[in-house]
Amino acid sequence: MIDSAATRFHKIIKLIRFCVGICGTDVADPEYRMWALTYAIIAVIFFFFASTAYTMYVGLVLNNDWTVILQACAMVGSAIQGLTKLLCTVSKAPLMRHIQGTYESIYEEYEERGGEYTKYLHKRINMFWEMMMGFMWVYIILVIGLVSHPIFCLVFRNEKFLVMQFLVPGIDRDSDSGHLMLITLHVICLCFGAFGNFGGDMYLFLFITNVPLLKDVFKVKLHEFNEVVEQAQDYKKTVAMMCDLICWHQKYVSILRGTEQIYNIVMGVQLSTACVGILCTISCIFIKVWPAAPVYLLYSFIGLYTFCYLGTIVETSNSDFNFEIYSNCLWYKLPTREQKLIILMLAKSQNELALTAASFLPLSMATALQLTKGIYSFSMMLFTYLEYEK
Repeated sequence: MIDSAATRFHKIIKLIRFCVGICGTDVADPEYRMWALTYAIIAVIFFFFASTAYTMYVGLVLNNDWTVILQACAMVGSAIQGLTKLLCTVSKAPLMRHIQGTYESIYEEYEERGGEYTKYLHKRINMFWEMMMGFMWVYIILVIGLVSHPIFCLVFRNEKFLVMQFLVPGIDRDSDSGHLMLITLHVICLCFGAFGNFGGDMYLFLFITNVPLLKDVFKVKLHEFNEVVEQAQDYKKTVAMMCDLICWHQKYVSILRGTEQIYNIVMGVQLSTACVGILCTISCIFIKVWPAAPVYLLYSFIGLYTFCYLGTIVETSNSDFNFEIYSNCLWYKLPTREQKLIILMLAKSQNELALTAASFLPLSMATALQLTKGIYSFSMMLFTYLEYEK
């Protein structure tokens, strides 16, 4: 027997809470407070930053190897992303719970109505599940790809490569025991980082992929409203249904504003660090100093385009919402006073809020393409320079 949409939604929430709970950020708990595990995760992230700075010092000052900076900076972005997600979600925990509770009530209420409502509920659940599974495999491939190469080289070639590009004071990377200690520490940090970023991403994916659900429900409500308007027999019911449509649009706007408020800075950090990581990784590939760089490059590009795609989802939903009001609403058959209310809603929908990266760049596939063009230009310039140096 297939679970109801509301049951499936609750299971997804439990899964996300389990992931973020391991990192001490289960903000869905009404009694949530930052506790020992949360502070421990933050301490580990700052330990990584300090170790990265130490690695740059050793490479640049002691070994006169500037390529260490590129290798170290390539992965710093992921740690910055994780820290930003942690701090932003914790600081906005009440708003996170409010949006999550709103979606839960929508699923529970409209599951009981059946018909078209149920179809759209399952459609959005399926869309989120596909994105979640896709990104889960991205993180799995990332971890396996970064870990397998150093282990393979150590076992079969007796060559020593690091999983992550940071050293720890007091641990000699050239000794066998020190190298194994570093690899073990790197694998632990990499797994926790991937797990924490995955959990943080899933909350964002959940909120954004369900934005079109509000548009879908509005579409069904509007169809029911038009049927009542056509009958022109029950004025009170018509007004009540019209007010429900207006309230539903306000709920849509409220969820968009809340999501933008929570993730505005996260989006900015995500895009900026992804671009820096991509540039550093491409440089490492060109100068051949990091064999596992192609795996991380693929991950960075997937992350960049996925987050920009979320902005496109919102843009498309806004456009569809406006189209439904303008083209499919029989507002011209309403009394003048009610027509004015519909026109106000239409005017508002024409200038709807969109996701941005730190209120600086619009989040969309167009932005992703522009960033890719810049990355390509840099790559060609670097390639030309390296060829000239040869």
